[in-house]
Amino acid sequence: MEGETTFFVVEDHTLTNRGIRELIQEQGGYSCIGYAFSKSESLEKLTELSKEGKLPDILILDLFLGDESGLDILREVKANLPSVKVIIYSMFAKPGIVSLALEGGADAFVLKSAPESELFTAIKTVLGGETYVQQTLVSPLFTYRTIFDGLTRQEQVVFKKLIERKSRSQIAKEMNIVERSVDNYFTRIYEKTGCKNHEDFIRKFGE
Repeated sequence: MEGETTFFVVEDHTLTNRGIRELIQEQGGYSCIGYAFSKSESLEKLTELSKEGKLPDILILDLFLGDESGLDILREVKANLPSVKVIIYSMFAKPGIVSLALEGGADAFVLKSAPESELFTAIKTVLGGETYVQQTLVSPLFTYRTIFDGLTRQEQVVFKKLIERKSRSQIAKEMNIVERSVDNYFTRIYEKTGCKNHEDFIRKFGE
């Protein structure tokens, strides 16, 4: 409909996907022009909408889609479809995740557990050309940056890949180093961040 804000939802859980679409459309003034459950499906549909000149104003994006990362979708959308405003709507919002999303170009970050009004505040804010981060997520970001800045540049690279839940073999391949070197980075990162192991690290920074 003319004058309505159009949106597209990427969420791998069927009921949640439908729930988000219904929640937004019930407010009035919003029109859903598509949805997807995976990275490939979302990028295919968005590319098709782009060809038709019908890109959504807003993309509501979950961060973890089964084994896939919503961060990869975020980066591709921002690189190829920069007019689309991306709102991360996630269960996971530890500071490492929020920081990676903002670095990747996210226009807003909202927790699924937040009141529904928080999502609509985010939508209105990004449509106005500003970035929005749920207030409860802001303070932990400063603490996180202090820890992150205390790492070497290579440790920072590994740190980010850990937050994205990449395996040691994936990290080794992407950085063109042997897995033993990756293990050494893990050890140093855990020591500097006060984490006991990988599970502890994810709990602290990546959930």
